[in-house]
Order: sequence, then structure tokens, then C-alpha cells
Amino acid sequence: MKSTLNTVCILLVILIFSDGNWPFNLNIINPSAPIEVDRLTVVIVEETENRDSIPSSQLNAISSQVWRDYVEEDGGQWRVLDPHTDISKDKPWVKESLNKERTSLPWLIVSTKNDGYSGPMPNTVDELMGIIKK
Repeated sequence: MKSTLNTVCILLVILIFSDGNWPFNLNIINPSAPIEVDRLTVVIVEETENRDSIPSSQLNAISSQVWRDYVEEDGGQWRVLDPHTDISKDKPWVKESLNKERTSLPWLIVSTKNDGYSGPMPNTVDELMGIIKK
């Protein structure tokens, strides 16, 4: 028991006084981020055949250039997808987004390295921007 405690203490001292340049990656995937990404990512999943049944304010939010410009200016990435889109040759974050569990459409996924949102699409551009900027 004493040798185990000594070993743990030595490891802690090494960690405390090291510069953090490890030959391996110590990053841990954050479970609160809906998808694993390295930058701001926004994905909207909507059934394009049902656009006539979506409230006009929500449709305006989906098609708004305001949030797209914000994401791009932040160095982020975005997509608006139909659930039936062929993503077989797309990037992993797109595949992960489309495969996320959803309970309704349209669905919004906002993710960063640290956190994010996965839930029903808000009804207005202002509400959408509030979630994206959070």
C-alpha cells in the first residue's frame, strides 16, 4: 500500500511540474458537446418536403444568411440537411450530426469543442442566434 501511495505521489509531482508536452493526446471528449468537432459547428436537419407546414418565422430562421455569416466569420462550419441526404462521402461531423437521435424536425445541433445544443429548431432568427452565440 505504501509503495502504491509513493508511486501516485511521484506521478502527481511529475504532472504538476511538467510543461505539458506529452507525446500523446490527453484531450478528453466533452460529453456535453453533441458532436465531436474542433470549432463552432451548426447543423439544421429539416424535411424539405414539409416546408409548407413549418411556421414562416422558423423557415426564415433556417434560411437566414445572418447565422451562416456569423458561423463563417467565427471560422466555423455549417450545414442544412434533409434527413434523406446522401452523406456517405461527407465529413465525419456531418455523418455524426445526421445520425444523432431526434424527436422532431426541424432539429438544430450546435457544437463546439466544449459544449453545445441538440434540440428542436427555435422559431426565430434571434432565438437561433442566441443558441449559436451561447
